[in-house]
Amino acid sequence: MGAAFSSSGFARRRVVAGAIAVVAACLTLWCSGPGGAPVPTAAVEPILLEGHPEEIGRAHGRRLGPQIRLLEERYVGALVGDDAGRARALAAAAGFRDRLRPHHRAELDAVAEAVGIDRERMLLANCFLDLLPSVGCSAVALPAAAAPDGVARLGRNLDFPSRGVADGHSHVLVVRPEGRHAFAAVTWPGLVGVLSGMNEHGLTLANMEVAREPRPAAAMPYALLYRTVLEECRTVAEAIALVEREGRQTANNLMLMDAAGDRALLEITPERVVVRRAAADAPLAATNHHRAGGQDPPRCDRYACLVADAERDWGRLDRDALHRTLALVSQGDLTLQSMIFEPRERVVHLAVGRDAARRRLRPIDLTEQFRR
Repeated sequence: MGAAFSSSGFARRRVVAGAIAVVAACLTLWCSGPGGAPVPTAAVEPILLEGHPEEIGRAHGRRLGPQIRLLEERYVGALVGDDAGRARALAAAAGFRDRLRPHHRAELDAVAEAVGIDRERMLLANCFLDLLPSVGCSAVALPAAAAPDGVARLGRNLDFPSRGVADGHSHVLVVRPEGRHAFAAVTWPGLVGVLSGMNEHGLTLANMEVAREPRPAAAMPYALLYRTVLEECRTVAEAIALVEREGRQTANNLMLMDAAGDRALLEITPERVVVRRAAADAPLAATNHHRAGGQDPPRCDRYACLVADAERDWGRLDRDALHRTLALVSQGDLTLQSMIFEPRERVVHLAVGRDAARRRLRPIDLTEQFRR
């Protein structure tokens, strides 16, 4: 880490560390078990955004402006704290601006203009995840052989503190950018990057946080790296190659599956990418630890549950069975989105809201959405 803070690095490190310290107390998640009872589903209709970057950004801002303002003020604003905390967070975020791809920067600026929010604040809303030492989320990728209907699936819970705001504002954005692959993201208003998504070729991804040290901006925010994967890649092999050659800002786990059923878990650090695979007759699971290369991570009950349930029910893991497994590893009110992707079919089954994994999944067929 020493080289990352060279030249003016000491001062920058203090800025980043200060921003992280402000929000860290709000964002401690543990490996924990389920609780609570089933609740009804919430409807999520896909929102289509298409064209050149400025058109996509303006449409995003105009369609979801009130929600973007609310999340920026009441959610991100609450995380960074008082005026001094916001100033530190904005200073830490400013270093990411020149790390963005030009088309992503143009789109983000267009969102800010359409909503009436300063560009700097919109940038913070798109990179604050890189500034926070949070730990959450679970995922498991299953080949066709695991299911009686022969469908390969990627199941995923997204876990994050809601603060009474974020749980009510999930959306599915279908983005058809000029000259790049169309993709769908399960996301929040104003977030230009991708945490969970699928593209028109069936390439699907979902990230999970891992512990890491504070680090000044040296690459694009990780959610925009994952968007770049969906915009530029068709297969797991192409996605691995892109992540390996691009700069990587933040340690993460990234689960991948493509339409052919290939699957891989990328254990990412700024220094390297380790690819973890599974045997053809075994689940590929991940939560919040790097496990490849002989590492001995702490016990995670969610990880153990994902693996044990899949091994026990192998060959019988249809969509309903996988849904039940996701409910078992729910973190209650921290689980804000739960989904099952079927990459070959271009379908996502989605539930959103607090304790989303115990809500009824709603199918969203993305085939027509991806057609131009």
